[in-house]
Amino acid sequence: MKALLDDFRWWAWQARPYAGRFALGIAISIATVGANMALLAVAGWFIASMAAAGLAGASMNYFTPAAVIRGLAIVRTGGRYLERLVTHDATLRLLTGLRLWFYRQIEPLSTLDLHNGDLLARLRSDIDTLDHIYLRLVVPVVVGVVCLSAAVVVFAWYSPALALVNLTLLLAAGAIVPTLVYRLGRAPGQAAVETGARLKAAAVDWVEGLGELTVFGAVETRRAAIIELSDEWITQQRRLSKLSGLSNAGVLLLTNLALVGSAVVLIPLIRTNALHGVDFAPLLLLVIGCFEAVALMPGAWQALGQARAATARLRAFEHRAPVINEPARPAPAPTRDTIRLVDVGVRYTPDGPWALQQVTLSIAPGEHIAIVGPSGAGKSTLVNLLLRLTPKSRGEICWDARALSAYRAADLRARIALVPQQVYLFHTSVRENLLVGRPEASADDMIAAARTAGIHDEIVALPEGYDTLVGEEGQRLSGGQVRRIGIARALLRDAPILILDEPFEGLDRATSARLWARLQRQLADRTLILISHDLARVRTFERILVFENGRLVADGDHARLSQACESYRRLHSAYFKREPAAVPAHGPTPAQRRRA
Repeated sequence: MKALLDDFRWWAWQARPYAGRFALGIAISIATVGANMALLAVAGWFIASMAAAGLAGASMNYFTPAAVIRGLAIVRTGGRYLERLVTHDATLRLLTGLRLWFYRQIEPLSTLDLHNGDLLARLRSDIDTLDHIYLRLVVPVVVGVVCLSAAVVVFAWYSPALALVNLTLLLAAGAIVPTLVYRLGRAPGQAAVETGARLKAAAVDWVEGLGELTVFGAVETRRAAIIELSDEWITQQRRLSKLSGLSNAGVLLLTNLALVGSAVVLIPLIRTNALHGVDFAPLLLLVIGCFEAVALMPGAWQALGQARAATARLRAFEHRAPVINEPARPAPAPTRDTIRLVDVGVRYTPDGPWALQQVTLSIAPGEHIAIVGPSGAGKSTLVNLLLRLTPKSRGEICWDARALSAYRAADLRARIALVPQQVYLFHTSVRENLLVGRPEASADDMIAAARTAGIHDEIVALPEGYDTLVGEEGQRLSGGQVRRIGIARALLRDAPILILDEPFEGLDRATSARLWARLQRQLADRTLILISHDLARVRTFERILVFENGRLVADGDHARLSQACESYRRLHSAYFKREPAAVPAHGPTPAQRRRA
């Protein structure tokens, strides 16, 4: 019970900015349900009274009750429309706010031990499940309590016994049945949420890794796992559907019992003239209206189990400590980009292996550095350190003579433009994807960056030019086009430090040579950090860092490393055996060009 109350407090806190809209939706729902119940009762009284007047040959004023019936019908119809409009608008606003809240929870965490599919399930399915709280739980319960209380007062005015019979059966339909449904449906509801999340995560991972699964012959294995999860989810949904059917049958049974019990109470009263005969029909129709109002409650409480499970998955991030802690009093953003690492080590778990260890190096403003090493050597970890995505475990990192931890992460990231190994494009136009780098950039700046990246002509050739939609993750473009759009986006950012992670992957030799020549001219005065296995480009750098097993094993130019570093010679030999026709780009080095 304590956990349930805690969940309700959390839901109330999240709904606080939209409290006015929620209250308006409840008020309209009360008016709508009340009008429906009154319409049944008044219509029943009107028909019975007209019949009695006809049998007695008496006259009757039918204009007033007819007008009341029309008015109640209009209120019920218009109220139903307004209720749907207001309650769903409030719910959609709440879901939007919840997605923003969830993003703010995960954004500072930097690295997460979650798959994309699991995050998507939490962001979409779990948050969408919470619409049950207001639409299927709060509104029916509040409306039921208000309207049914009024109806019981009406029953009591006619007969206390009639009120007692209906109050007992209404409590059974509105409280006992929902409680049983909640208890029986909590486990399968939570299991359905968990299985649905696992199914979505598996499906997303299957689609994203389809190429690798095909290469390794694991497509059918993964497909079978997804089918098994799907069957499990369907089984749980079937259990919930059976429970829903039983609860509906229970409410229907209680409705009929209430009708029979009300008739048993009313008939003797009518025979003894304690009540008029015309009161029989409206009171029974009011009983039906009451149970229509309470019919949604069992289903609402059944959905509560799923909502609580979704809430638990979302709130799991509330107490996660950010990987990077911002300083209480941040230093002003750095103005010079002198970076120094002294005996730096990184491990992702306290007892895990070292991703980096004993790394000492300095980077001067405007310096061009290439980083090489086998996969898992620590190259990406070094980049994550500079971006403040990963904390150091030991050593010191200084930027502009201050400790890296003295700055806000956003101030440091503003000075870095990164082209990651896997460039992500949003499902929008080429123009919008480029402007992610600098939203206020002019069209001329955007085109200039695209020309430097060697992608402008290909963008113009697209069906709608810069306004062409690229598809989900750029699926309508080739891998080389996606990479060059990523480079153009980084250039448009115009940051003093540019980090390129495998920028030539997916490009043919001629295209990569032309791209590299333009980048050398464009970046002559900026700090460039190139991570690449393309030794034909790397060997032209005056400074090359060689990483292996998380250690910086060598630092120098190609000639020196070829003589003194076995790791570099091994990488160099392996590359040119694999790419025998690769020829290093000739011409002045970046430093020579700057001196010229």
